[in-house]
Amino acid sequence: MTKTLEIYYQMEDYLHYCRFTRGMSDMTIKSKHHTYLHFIIDSECEDMRQLTNQGYDSWVEKQVKAKVSNRTINTRTAHIKAWVRYCREMGMKIPIKLPLIKKRHEGKVTRVHYTKEEIDRVLAHADEMTGLLIRICFDAGLRISELTNLRLDNFKGQKIHFVGKGNKDRESYVTLDTYERLIDYVSKNSITDALWPGRFGGTCSTDTLRIKMREAFTEAGFDDFYPHALRHSFATDIQNKGAELLEMQMMLGHSNAQTTERYLHGLDGRQQALFSKYKDSSLKTPGITPSARLKAETREKREKETKQSFERCMDDFSPEQQKIFMELIARISELGAKQRTANM
Repeated sequence: MTKTLEIYYQMEDYLHYCRFTRGMSDMTIKSKHHTYLHFIIDSECEDMRQLTNQGYDSWVEKQVKAKVSNRTINTRTAHIKAWVRYCREMGMKIPIKLPLIKKRHEGKVTRVHYTKEEIDRVLAHADEMTGLLIRICFDAGLRISELTNLRLDNFKGQKIHFVGKGNKDRESYVTLDTYERLIDYVSKNSITDALWPGRFGGTCSTDTLRIKMREAFTEAGFDDFYPHALRHSFATDIQNKGAELLEMQMMLGHSNAQTTERYLHGLDGRQQALFSKYKDSSLKTPGITPSARLKAETREKREKETKQSFERCMDDFSPEQQKIFMELIARISELGAKQRTANM
């Protein structure tokens, strides 16, 4: 083993730990791998045991000259520091002093988000699949990686149960309108597993879904779209409707801070109530199969409309006309019953 290759083995060892011990997502692993490869090339470091503060500072200077944003540099630095800590836990002696690494000033972060009205504008330019991608993200606040991996069995009625960032179980919900559109999409496309089947089998890639959504936003006049903006839009939407901070954290699935986690325990079991309050008041209790749910909802809707129509009709009649009308209905019902008996 040459000295030059040593850092690559160290990188693969750490990434293996991240994937199989920490359970990090494919997107996180991909981000770390990209950062480490560029770090190895730009810093010319051949072994983590050679890494010094001077070497780190030189690497940062190269990024600044390349006009990399301070926010991106800070993100990459966090990856490097995590790698250093792991190596030290494995007994490796590394000369770099982490407390001397100063976080760069990022300035005010401008986050893109869209209102419900703007989302509706975009949906007018989207095909069926793209529209569903956008609706589900806006309804449920999903990350693009979570959206990509959705399968039919993740849905229990309007409820979505899935494994989110950090390999944690999460739940969210979609509105009744989105749910009904999803059922139509599943039926028409004979979906049995992955919601977004690829052209040649398997599932669509994250990049494919990103491109499809971006095209719809661009056609609607929005050139600043990126998938995570829909998650920001979800958060802004429920905040504008009165959601408190802890409720927002619950609905977004944020649980990194220990203090936040302690307070969130008091909200366990309230996901459906919160979603119904801030996103869709027509949310029904999950558990009914999609076809049965739709039949029940359609029947209820028709019965309500029939009753309202009957009441309006009766209001237009005089008392004498109402009496004659009720007698006529009773006679028709009687004849119908006799006909059904005769056909048995």
